[in-house]
Order: sequence, then C-alpha cells, then structure tokens
Amino acid sequence: MLKGKKILIVGASRGIGEAIAYAYAKEGADLVLAGRNLETLQPVAETCRAMGVAAYTIEWDVADVKRADEVMAKAAELMGDLHVVLHNAGVIDREKFLSVREEEWDRIFAVNVKGAYFCCQAAANFYLSAHENADFKGKIIVISSECGHQPHISPYGISKWSVHGLCNGLAKALFKRGVVLQNIAPGPVTTEMMLWEPGKSDAYNSAFGRMAHPEEIADLAVFLATDKSNRIAGMPIYINGGLNT
Repeated sequence: MLKGKKILIVGASRGIGEAIAYAYAKEGADLVLAGRNLETLQPVAETCRAMGVAAYTIEWDVADVKRADEVMAKAAELMGDLHVVLHNAGVIDREKFLSVREEEWDRIFAVNVKGAYFCCQAAANFYLSAHENADFKGKIIVISSECGHQPHISPYGISKWSVHGLCNGLAKALFKRGVVLQNIAPGPVTTEMMLWEPGKSDAYNSAFGRMAHPEEIADLAVFLATDKSNRIAGMPIYINGGLNT
C-alpha cells in the first residue's frame, strides 16, 4: 500500500511511533525515523531494514524548533524525496493541578504544541517548495489525543486541546494549497507513557475491556498515509473504544 512512499516519522523510538514505523515498513515505505535518542531509534531502524526498506535515523528533540527545516531537508536528502511527515512526539505530565510546576508546563508545551506547530510548518514549507508544480504536494499526520476533545486542567490535556485547534486551522489553510493535514486522536494505549502507574490500565475499559494496542493506531496511520485518504483533513479521528465521545 505504501511502496514508493518516503516518510518521516517524528517520535519513532517506542510506543505508537515504533508500531507505525513497522507498519509502514511492512507496506513498503522508505523511512526516516527521528527522535531524541539515537540509541533507541537504531533497533527500530534495523527491524525496518530487515523488512526490505530503507530506514535512516535523525537525532532531533522537536522542542528544538530551529532545526525543523534542517530535519525536513535531511530526510528528503536521505530518501530522495519526502511525501508524508508523521508527528508523534509528545510528553505527558504526572502531577495534579495544585502541584504542577512552571518548568513542567513549559516542557510539555514546548514539545506538544510548539514542537508540533513548527514541525508542521517545516513540512508544509518543504512540500510547497519541493513539489511546487504538483496539485497534491504532500501530507502531514499528527498523532494527538482524545484529550483534545474535552476540557482539562492538566498541562498535557490543555496542550492536546491546543493541538486539535492547530490541526483544524492548518488543515483548512493548507488543503487549498495541496497539502493534506490529518489528525489521529487515540484514547488510552498500552505504551510506556500510559503505563507509568501500576494499575493505570484498569481505569480504562472500552467495549473490549482493555486499552488499545499501538498496532491498532498504526493500522489507521497506514491508511491515512495512502492516497486513498487524501480527502480526509483536519478533524480528529478518534480511536478510543467509544470513550469520551
């Protein structure tokens, strides 16, 4: 389904991003995997290469937004082009409202909101320049959260509310220029980010009686990366077992 596609995954070393990398590789896409730690990215890249595709790594903390354009250009150079940018990088807070510290707020917004904003900006600028004469220039997929659907008092929840607004606004602005922006909003998923507290998974019960698995998010990400989904833009697609919708 993705043979010939050149895809950059930002936040690919574990969890949802790792599962998406394997799903994309299985479908034949060449990949650049970006993340804060090359040591954790390398085994993911090696597994992807074993599936017969090209897989490269770039060390990048998305909070370092000054490097966003450089990363897009490097990814395109490594693969020969760039068709899809998937933004999955995110951090979550552990504190309750009354104990949240300013530095924690700043880190969450630096990654979840500012990082997403400038990653999308850099991707759009690359597409508009490199594919100037094409009607369809490229695709951006943002992994957000069902938290963006609800009022929140945690920095994480508020950041995801912001990301939903960003995705809706950018999708409208970019679609008419040939860049498609899509938003996947998972509910609780069995990743290290969610399972930081013993028994945490027991608090989330869908019709299946469990959290989603990262591979279930990856299945949708595969479809969205194909040209068959090019009319889907902006509004979040929830994968949450019917919770909080």
